[in-house]
Amino acid sequence: MAKKRKIAENVWLGWLLVSIAAITLLRELFNASGVIPAHFDEAQYWTYGEALAFGYYSKPPLVAWAIRLSTEVFGDTLFGLRFFVPLVHAWIAWLIFASGRRLFDARTGFWAGLGYLAAPGVTVSAGLMTTDPLMMLGWAGALYALTRILTLKRTKKTPEPWAWWAVLGLSLGAGMLAKYTAIAFAGGAIGYALFSREGARTWRGPLLAAGCFLLVWAPNLIWLGVHRFASVAHLGENADTGQGISFGGLPEFIGAQAGVIGPIFLVAIFWAAAQWREWRGEWRKRLLFWLTAPLFLAMCVQSLNGGANANWAAPCYVAGSIIAACFLTRRGWRRGLMAHLVIGAVATVLLWSAGAVYSQWGTGLPRAGDPYKKVRIGPPFCERVILAMEDTGVETLLSNDRRRLAECSFLAALPPSAIRVWNPEGMVSNHYEMVASLTEGERNGPMLLVTLGDGARIARHFASSERIDEGVFATHVDREFDYSIWRVNGFLGYDTFATDPGALPAPPVDVPAEGPEDGSGPVQEDTTEDDDMP
Repeated sequence: MAKKRKIAENVWLGWLLVSIAAITLLRELFNASGVIPAHFDEAQYWTYGEALAFGYYSKPPLVAWAIRLSTEVFGDTLFGLRFFVPLVHAWIAWLIFASGRRLFDARTGFWAGLGYLAAPGVTVSAGLMTTDPLMMLGWAGALYALTRILTLKRTKKTPEPWAWWAVLGLSLGAGMLAKYTAIAFAGGAIGYALFSREGARTWRGPLLAAGCFLLVWAPNLIWLGVHRFASVAHLGENADTGQGISFGGLPEFIGAQAGVIGPIFLVAIFWAAAQWREWRGEWRKRLLFWLTAPLFLAMCVQSLNGGANANWAAPCYVAGSIIAACFLTRRGWRRGLMAHLVIGAVATVLLWSAGAVYSQWGTGLPRAGDPYKKVRIGPPFCERVILAMEDTGVETLLSNDRRRLAECSFLAALPPSAIRVWNPEGMVSNHYEMVASLTEGERNGPMLLVTLGDGARIARHFASSERIDEGVFATHVDREFDYSIWRVNGFLGYDTFATDPGALPAPPVDVPAEGPEDGSGPVQEDTTEDDDMP
């Protein structure tokens, strides 16, 4: 009997490894195609990696370190930028399988791991190098370590699994080096320990885990202290938008979650949660719900208070995928499991096909149908910027738009020292403003002022200015942008204008970087840093 069970487990394992390898290879090939331009968050993280540190304004350092490593090997290309992310998702899927197999059986682990890997949101994430996958890898590693600890049958001859307590802390610390949301895992685990008798076996193990966690996180924690906990303040600003309660935000957020993990798995998680009589007496399910529900509920509350990005709840689906797979397999709903995979496959084909079509013919197509519409501004704009840099020989970029600065810095492979941000208010709302704001009295040579809209209002603050290029470029048939490029020199100060503006026109109102989704008119761009949203 044991031999047959071992054979069955090996079959499930074999199928999973083949599936992971095939999906990961396809994702790497798609990233290598260069169909999807660099997202401004990715480009920004690339610039972080060019100036390695233990922290940045809004993010811990791990994503910058990973990008620096991959681009050192594969060059400053889209493939180099994104090389690690399909591999990270593959590793997460493996850890989900290993956790599900240890908690239940290999079949549950297979469907959980493959179900996660095939989710529509994971397909999108696998094409963007952001902080979420790295943080979730630490989360998945911590979950597996915890399952090893809790499933060990302790006897007088069996010692406490100190190594796995250490792995738990190290994994969680690595997750914190990627994104601070990882701390939610500790909250869920503590909640489980407090309310479950299975969790309160020793205090020395959790103490060891906490020590390992602090050891890994310490460099970033010290950086935060030196920089007055700027990242923590930024998280508070993101959470408190000042918009008050919006009841429409919750249905929108729940609907977005169906796109992240897939509607079948999402319904299965909700349905399993409703069966509280069934899982209340089963510690394995209670553990998984403690590592899923608190963060999910917190994001639901946040969606009512100014909104929550869809990816903010992504860590819930590490344990959530096991919940969904267990629920569906125990009821024999194989069609539901297959439907989940089909939905994921169809979503992948649609996303990749739409991305390829818009990459070739996007300027003749409407913006509404482009799943990657936010990344279409950079290439045509930065092409003009790079050409102007070559023509003028100016090596320093100045702009009032950190998103375009990030994109052009990546595409031109500029060092951080070649970036300057126009910041007349002196406020710090992103990393560029913290380290690269143009300051009064600063000695600087000629700079290339690049703006969407006419930059004359900014150019008037320099002793000499020359308009190098201006015009209009289209990203879609219903969306186009004005741009201007100036060669400026001799910064006079934010409150000082050139005494002889010469042929400079009266300062117009700048056209912002983003407008309404329908393209009906301009709106002011949000200058705060984004949170890994495509």
